[in-house]
This record gives sequence, structure tokens and C-alpha cells, in this order.
Amino acid sequence: MRDFDEPSRAAGPGVVADGPAGAATVLVIDPAGEALHDGIPATWRPLSETVRIVWLRVPAAPGWKSTVDTVLTRHRDDTRTVLDVVTSGPIAADVLDLVAGHPDLVRSVLVVDPEVPVEATFAQVIPHTNDVVAPLPLGHPDVVSGVVAALDRRPTT
Repeated sequence: MRDFDEPSRAAGPGVVADGPAGAATVLVIDPAGEALHDGIPATWRPLSETVRIVWLRVPAAPGWKSTVDTVLTRHRDDTRTVLDVVTSGPIAADVLDLVAGHPDLVRSVLVVDPEVPVEATFAQVIPHTNDVVAPLPLGHPDVVSGVVAALDRRPTT
């Protein structure tokens, strides 16, 4: 298991974003704290041409649960908002619990290497065949490919 508590991961911004405002949004809740340099990982940039990507770096955002809940609550009644959530490993259960309270807002939760069984109907595990130690970093190309494939299968709202 990777150590996500490295002090260097807590440095930098808590949230970075890229992509067109008003577009469907992918909220990445990253326990590893990638995106250290005020921008989303390079592997995600092509996706940001058509989708808004908001990357929440958990090590740099100690109150991440309340931040996510606040964002979801703020957009609860906005029928224009289309939101998909991506997360991994050790925080998957917490993210699934947070999202469960907002079923009309969150279209899907895509989980990489969850440490808990994923049984929610709105959630899907992103498969990969890489030999990288779990959980696979969310900036990894296999994750991006899995997210793109999952989003392509989702109905538009």
C-alpha cells in the first residue's frame, strides 16, 4: 500500500481545475494528492478539452469531506449540473457515503482499487491490468482510459 501521508503531498493547492465552465464535471477526489503544481495531471489534459475537471487533493485539503459535501449540497437543485466522481483506494467508502446523499446530482462514482466492496448502483470499479502497487495513481493513463470508457457509456442528462 502506498503511503499517502508524505509531507510533500500536503504542499500545494487543495483543489485545481481545468476545462470549460458549464461543461459536465468530473470531480476527482485524490487520496494521493497528485496535481502538485497548480494544474491537473498531464494525462487528464486532453479530457479537459470537453469536460470540466476539478481535482481535490486530499493531503492538501484536510477538511475534504466537508468541502465535497458543501459542493454537492450547493448544486443539489441545479438541474444543469452533470457530475461524475472519481476516487480510489482508502477513501472509496467515505466518498461513496458522501455521494449517496446526493443521488439526483451525481451521475456516477468511478472507483480505482477500492478497499471495500462496491455495491452501490451508481458506482463502478475502473478495471486495469497494470502491475503498479494498489491503489493505482489517479493520474495513471490506465485510470484516464477507464474513466473515458465509463463516461462514454453513461447516458447524458
